[in-house]
Amino acid sequence: MVLKTFENLSAEKKKRIFQALLNEFGEYPLEQAQVARIIKEVAISRGSFYKYFTDINDAYWYVYKVVLSEVHAPILNEKITTCSYVKTVREFVEQTTASAYFEYIRMHLCVNESSLGKENKNKFTKKPSSYSEWAVMILAHEVIKQILLYPNMKDQLIGYLDESVQKLMKEG
Repeated sequence: MVLKTFENLSAEKKKRIFQALLNEFGEYPLEQAQVARIIKEVAISRGSFYKYFTDINDAYWYVYKVVLSEVHAPILNEKITTCSYVKTVREFVEQTTASAYFEYIRMHLCVNESSLGKENKNKFTKKPSSYSEWAVMILAHEVIKQILLYPNMKDQLIGYLDESVQKLMKEG
């Protein structure tokens, strides 16, 4: 993920670098992100950047890991049932839109996710315990993406998710 040199930095410097990465990846798709803008914001040399990360993709996956662990933290220790996904999606959307990670999450789900390789993403994906849980996970993530794209349709999309989950529970 990150190189050892980054781990040895002060908490304050790590925080500044993380914020610059978050800003860059929230404003630009990964394919358009630039190390130059990141190092300018943090006031570090290009050489220092490459002592912390192997490349810009490595920096992106670092941010992804941090954001994913923080946004999923409230539900990691809970036993999430297929039915509770609807409530969880509603809460996630409400928290995300008010979050410092909103632009990053929106850019990730709406632009970057489809162009990224699976090799790193699979390290962070929760494995479903059943086919119905898998289907609900896919639906829930798609509903979140659709709400980020079309916020005025939030209630309608959550309604679709709720109805779909209920049907899956009856059939599954």
